[in-house]
Amino acid sequence: MKVLERYVVRELLIPIACAAAALIFLILIADLFDNLDDILRAKTPLRVVAKYYLALTPAAFTQTIAWSVWLGTLFLLVNLNFHNEIIAMKAAGLKITAIVKPLLFTGFLTGILTFVVGDRLAPASARLAGELHEVYIQKKKDESSRKIFQNVTYHSSEDEIYYFRTFSPAEKEVRGAIVLWLNDKAGQTHRKMVASRGKWTGAAWEFYSVTEFQTDSRGSVLGEPRTHPKKNYPEINFPPEELVAASSESAFLSYRGLKRAVQKLKENGVRVESEIVDLHQRLAAPWQGLVMMLVTIPFLARTANRRSVAVHVLFCVAVIFIYHVAGAVGLAMGKAGKLIPFLSAWAGNILCALGALFNLEKANY
Repeated sequence: MKVLERYVVRELLIPIACAAAALIFLILIADLFDNLDDILRAKTPLRVVAKYYLALTPAAFTQTIAWSVWLGTLFLLVNLNFHNEIIAMKAAGLKITAIVKPLLFTGFLTGILTFVVGDRLAPASARLAGELHEVYIQKKKDESSRKIFQNVTYHSSEDEIYYFRTFSPAEKEVRGAIVLWLNDKAGQTHRKMVASRGKWTGAAWEFYSVTEFQTDSRGSVLGEPRTHPKKNYPEINFPPEELVAASSESAFLSYRGLKRAVQKLKENGVRVESEIVDLHQRLAAPWQGLVMMLVTIPFLARTANRRSVAVHVLFCVAVIFIYHVAGAVGLAMGKAGKLIPFLSAWAGNILCALGALFNLEKANY
């Protein structure tokens, strides 16, 4: 790596690290203020509180790293412009591609790191944080207890996948239940249960109007189905509180686990538009920082005076705002079945990245 490249990378990493630390700290502090009354009322031990917020850190990192990369890029390019360093680089014969190459390489590595943390660390740590919150911190009563959740998918272990058409936390009842038991070796469905409704008894779930199927490795039904007016399954003993978390987000699954769950639910005729969008979003979200970096470069790597730099910053902020609003709208449309899942997750990244690349040449002037 050349001296200039090392200099640019160092000047970029320092503001990224500072911004990431500040944003993660703000998220944790906001959560602390939100739960402070419950922590004091429950007299939660300090070590448990520390463990809880340590478990929240990977998820907070994945939520803020894209903004940290953007703020770091913004700070670097504005600083280089104010000190006329970009003018000096261009006067030495460097093209904009050579100047920003170390930035883009850093953004690419950050995207890989974000995916690894979000896929390997965040699901397990989010589950641990949920368990600590449930056991040691008294939850506030809110509107979620009166909600009726639709199309709940839950993956309690490596061998069981659950789908519920509706779930009522207040009544601790599910309707339209489908349970799939998977083959340990091949990951294929070998047993299936369908029930009209299920009720939490305090120790396990009791299901009504039950129909059981035995299946082969391809999921085809073997023999005649067995029916039961009512049946308990001792192994289905997860509490309703876990379903509340599963109803709100799919953060407790890795990418492979979510992909596996989506595939098995599709094979059994369950509509999984929302889960497929989440699956594509898992791959698209880590690259938001790189895309925001690409958008910023054509605005702020130009040769300009200080007044023009301020105007370019405002334009850049407006474009980034539109990018995130359009991304949120696309995800909502994808989950509603009005947009192809791939496009709902990737369209914003692709369009903004292509637009930035087409305008990159303007930064040479």
